[in-house]
Amino acid sequence: MKQLMLKRGKEDKYLRGFPLVEKDDVFDMPSTDEGELVALVDSGKRFIATAYYGEQNKGIGWVLSLDSTEKIDHNFFVNLFKTAKSEREYYDHVDGINAYRIFNAEGDGIGGLTIDYYDGHLLIQWYSVGIYRLKDRLLPAIKEVFEYKSIFEKRRFRGMETASDFVDGTAPGFPYVVEENHLYYNIDLDDGPMTGIFLDQKDVRKKLRDHYSEDKDVLNLFSYTGAFSVAASENANSTTSVDLANRARPLTEANFGLNAIDLNNNHIFIMDVFDYFKYALRHGLSYDVVVIDPPSFARHKKKTFSVQKNYPELIEGSLELLNEQGTLVLSTNSSAFPQKAFKKMINQTLDALDVDYTISDVMGLPKDFKSHPHYKPSKYLKVVFVQING
Repeated sequence: MKQLMLKRGKEDKYLRGFPLVEKDDVFDMPSTDEGELVALVDSGKRFIATAYYGEQNKGIGWVLSLDSTEKIDHNFFVNLFKTAKSEREYYDHVDGINAYRIFNAEGDGIGGLTIDYYDGHLLIQWYSVGIYRLKDRLLPAIKEVFEYKSIFEKRRFRGMETASDFVDGTAPGFPYVVEENHLYYNIDLDDGPMTGIFLDQKDVRKKLRDHYSEDKDVLNLFSYTGAFSVAASENANSTTSVDLANRARPLTEANFGLNAIDLNNNHIFIMDVFDYFKYALRHGLSYDVVVIDPPSFARHKKKTFSVQKNYPELIEGSLELLNEQGTLVLSTNSSAFPQKAFKKMINQTLDALDVDYTISDVMGLPKDFKSHPHYKPSKYLKVVFVQING
């Protein structure tokens, strides 16, 4: 096995459990193939960890084991998958939910790999060439541990040949209906990079429905397929979904239809969010709750949007449409925007606008999205509920 020598003093963070191999920590980077197993060693050639080489984000690989005697073989992966499966047994016994994550990358021991469960249909997502090169070792272990009707995959690294592929089993017809918190949503595992629903927001949708939407007018920005709107509509007076993509309308209407929800009080606008702010002001529209869940980065015509740069504008625009005693639901999945920085931005924005407010709830990833205790970016989802007091 090829050795990667760490710079003096860098070995300690890996011995403490840091999972991402960072290029700047390696003394001299030898020629290494994507997917190759390597041994991290200190300057005295003492074993530190076994990792696989795979360039992803700011790293060049992920630690697999700190045990020098452990073989990275079929049984190693089977044991990791069995542990992950047992930790999700909760969802096997919960009524009204059949879609969740059964393996979450570094949180479950293999950075760069996630597996989602959609009522028996599995979606494997590969986040680097390196982890994809290990497919022949990983797939047999996945098939051995997890029961499935079908398996699909999405390759999310640069140079991918296709965004998604059927792998094994009996493929369902799409769209396919899954259940979450006794509501129904269409998903498609073979249609581009997204599936139709973000499973990491399941608890946030439930919180919105059960505690913040009763008899309220709810505005859902960057609404995608309208999942937040569908959840809120059970108790809300009305919902309004705003998204720039033309396909958002039929996808959102279909989700409302699955749940026998009347569209008369659930409105859909296909337009830029900032343009909608102007439209709503012109038409005297206002809301009791505004959900803001933007992409980390987006480009439309000559305009670009960045969460870290433009989020304050979203808050300011939403406040102009918010009724007294209203609520902002502020969300981001950007790992480059830590929770502390996200909350600081919210506080600074509201303070600068001289707003009297209270943070009523702070949420993160649900239990199936297991995070890594020594790697803060694995806790990427931040959701802050802000109650406006004036």
